[in-house]
Amino acid sequence: MRSLVIGASGGIGGAIARLLFGRGEVFLAARRMEKAPPGAVRLEVTDELEVHAFFQSLPPLDLLVYAVGAVERSPLRDLPRSAFETVLGANLTGAYLVLKHARFTPGGRGVFLGAYPGYVRVPGFAAYAAAKAGLEALLDVARKEFRREGVHLILVRLPAVATGLWTPLGGPPKGALSPEEAASRLLSEALKDPPPEVVEI
Repeated sequence: MRSLVIGASGGIGGAIARLLFGRGEVFLAARRMEKAPPGAVRLEVTDELEVHAFFQSLPPLDLLVYAVGAVERSPLRDLPRSAFETVLGANLTGAYLVLKHARFTPGGRGVFLGAYPGYVRVPGFAAYAAAKAGLEALLDVARKEFRREGVHLILVRLPAVATGLWTPLGGPPKGALSPEEAASRLLSEALKDPPPEVVEI
């Protein structure tokens, strides 16, 4: 199996990468190289030229995991446009550019991390809620288009996971999953046959 993890410097992405080692050829990409595993390359997912060049350097993939994310907690009237765009860039625009330029083998799978709408559509999380809703809609349409190529796109709805994403928010909520548990359950479900369209953990 030939796999790529984008967002390998994050808690969930790093845990997924560790689980994939020894299961074929694994490529890793990250933006924060100081936290990235050995062998990762730097990738800015909102830069289309960079994303295009990156995928041109890779062979077709059997598995792609998009584990990039950003969150900002702020009332809508106080939310800076720059923060709104950062959250959409990581969660939605980057996913669009990756889907646009990724190359898959027939039967390949693309896995994207979503969220339970009821958990994120709460005051203070307008940008994150909008980005995750947009991701679901993007995948709904892309799934129909990619089907003719034999590519399966999978949305994984995750509960709270204890990663650095929660640091600016005061830490993860009580009962949050560990990154290792989330990664194990995610991969177990996403690699089932036939491939699911939506996985809820």
